[in-house]
Amino acid sequence: MLSRVAERVYWLGRFLERTENTARLLLVRHNAVLDLPKEVQPGWDLLLQVLGAEEAFAKLPGAATEKNIISFVFGERANPSSIISSLTAARENMRTTREILPSETWERVNSLYLSVARRSNKDLPRGVRHAVLNNIVQCCQQVTGMLAGSMNHDAAYQFVRLGRNLERADMSTRIIDAASAGLMGDIEETSPFRNVLWISVLQSLSAYQMYRLDVRSTVNRQDVLAFLFQSTVFPRAIAHSLLEIENSMKLLPDPKNARDVVATLRRQLKETDCSALAGSELHNFIDVLQMQLVEVHSAIAVRWFTHESS
Repeated sequence: MLSRVAERVYWLGRFLERTENTARLLLVRHNAVLDLPKEVQPGWDLLLQVLGAEEAFAKLPGAATEKNIISFVFGERANPSSIISSLTAARENMRTTREILPSETWERVNSLYLSVARRSNKDLPRGVRHAVLNNIVQCCQQVTGMLAGSMNHDAAYQFVRLGRNLERADMSTRIIDAASAGLMGDIEETSPFRNVLWISVLQSLSAYQMYRLDVRSTVNRQDVLAFLFQSTVFPRAIAHSLLEIENSMKLLPDPKNARDVVATLRRQLKETDCSALAGSELHNFIDVLQMQLVEVHSAIAVRWFTHESS
């Protein structure tokens, strides 16, 4: 297939997953408002840091309040990492590759885009926030299921999988980073709420039930991190996403160099001692991991997306 088509369906997978997980990030912060006392909650500007959107937000008028940040992350088209921007990009990549995608997926993505676009200029108050964001998550999951169930599992589908799983790994680290930031305050203040926050991390990734099945112990930092970073059976764990990326690469032509990058990262992640990841050590570990995921993307782009005219 043409490299530019491969690149478009790859980014389709990434932007759909980014849409879903940005909604999950907002849900994490929303749940923290409901579950925790105000004095142990991280500021709303944490969302901007996690999404790398601080500079874009600073260019717009308005203070860093809950209302303004929610609007910026949800419906601000000037923010390239907002839900509406991600959906717009997913829709455009799908529009230009419709001939190789199931028609019902285009209809579902277009419907979701129109729904979010209608609300993008409005506030997202707490009373409706959970329902709106949860609907976005569910719609994205429906599209993922449609692609898996009604699209040929050929090269085009493997590029969708590559994009989806790389974005999933990246955004899962951001969700962990965002939620665990609430644990970095004063030990005496935050200790009564630590289990609540780690349960919130699991729930935000739809991982709580699977964690209890797999770990069979109380919720604690070390086991949660080991599960979310190193599990090869839970779909939103970073190790599982990397395994899926490597499996997709095996089905594409001449994947050796790109596979080597992924294999190295998988090995490093497997050897990580999660008991040592706490506070700033966890944040620094996630920063390094995100840079390594950028290297995986670069390896994919060099191998399969270099156009003939380049």
